Amino acid sequence: MIESMRELWKDKGFWAAVIVSFFGMTAGFPFYQIKVPLEPGSFLKFYQTGLEAQVLLFLIPIAAVLSPGASYVRESSSGFLKLYMTRTNRMDYVKRKTFCVYAGGFLPFLLAGILGLSLSFLFLYPLELKGDFSWEGICLVLKILLRISFMGGIFAQLSGIFAVVFQNYYMAYGLPFVIYYMMIILKERYFPKLYALYPGEWMVCKENWGEKSGGIWVFFLVFSLAVLLIHSLLLYWRLKEI
Repeated sequence: MIESMRELWKDKGFWAAVIVSFFGMTAGFPFYQIKVPLEPGSFLKFYQTGLEAQVLLFLIPIAAVLSPGASYVRESSSGFLKLYMTRTNRMDYVKRKTFCVYAGGFLPFLLAGILGLSLSFLFLYPLELKGDFSWEGICLVLKILLRISFMGGIFAQLSGIFAVVFQNYYMAYGLPFVIYYMMIILKERYFPKLYALYPGEWMVCKENWGEKSGGIWVFFLVFSLAVLLIHSLLLYWRLKEI
């Protein structure tokens, strides 16, 4: 796992994903509403608006696949994979690769979100009238950020799956993007009540997901485990050909 994290920190695509994620959050930030003095808790409300903006919603599948999702294509086509497999076994490679891909989609949103929240607090909180900010508000925005990060990890895994299946960069980068927007179009135009498969609902979680919205976390857990399992099995199958 440590080796996988080192690989991520050195990956330019990972930091590009962080930048794209941060841009999506700041592009939806309501700067025009900043009027001094601000009401207590305004920095959280503004930050939440940036997280839930349409700009970030549409950038999620782009940022999610920028990191190591398609790295299998590069490693297999360059001959690196054959050399690497002489130093390790299939299961170790599968574990490292699936972890790296999921983290490469999850962490950019988490890091960008924490940076955005920190900047919002540093610059806007001093402009607010005296008063305590709500810890419930903090928990709310962190839950939104965590859901967005899960979305990034899931679609990064889809990119990894398509990279293994098609062994093609275009498919690895393009198909998660197509699937994501097809889900949005199907919900908004044809199935308005099918909120469980709508990425926008995954972010805001305003529909009925059970007591205390616990169902959304079960949904993310099951979805994440499913794509991780599929990616692992496909990778192991491909490695048998080497």
